[in-house]
Amino acid sequence: MKRFQDENKFLGNFSNEILVKCPKCDSKSAVKRENKIGCECGRCYSAVFECKHCFYKLKEPVYRYIAYGKAYCNHCFEKYEYESQLLKEKPEKYKAKCPHCNFQEEWKPKIKAVLQSSKVNDGLVTDAWYNLPLWFQKEVDGEIFWAYNQEHIDYLERYIGADLRERNSKINYSSSLVARLPKFVKEAKNREKLLKIIDKWKK
Repeated sequence: MKRFQDENKFLGNFSNEILVKCPKCDSKSAVKRENKIGCECGRCYSAVFECKHCFYKLKEPVYRYIAYGKAYCNHCFEKYEYESQLLKEKPEKYKAKCPHCNFQEEWKPKIKAVLQSSKVNDGLVTDAWYNLPLWFQKEVDGEIFWAYNQEHIDYLERYIGADLRERNSKINYSSSLVARLPKFVKEAKNREKLLKIIDKWKK
């Protein structure tokens, strides 16, 4: 009988290196966590993206901006809302068109910053730093089964393949990675299917 005892690991324990798909060449690449220079507490960090195939590299997340707001048209006096497409720079003013009379005028908008999207990330799980699709992910009955890296995969494999799963009471169990796994990963009916996916990932 295979046994698994929760080691009270969190998702953050596996985030030192997150394997992702390069937005330039679609090859396997990595987002690596680095401690910030000059930090004395040792808990401040950033992340660097680097592809070893095409040498594309990012040291800071790339953001795009959305200008939006509510306005009263100075021509027909109707109220309307506006929202821009993704913009490369933060605009101080944004020219919006009234949907009632097509009158255009400039407004000082509110700004929403969003991470630049990869060209292939629609519907996929992405990393939190650069919004790049994870390399290890697979759709399973309408759900996405995913992992950050090999260490994460090994931990999931031990859990999914276990006949007996034991909790560890030394820490708040409800906040551990295992406790927060989606239901479809925990269900016995999906065990064989998920282990086959893991086996392909490991090869």
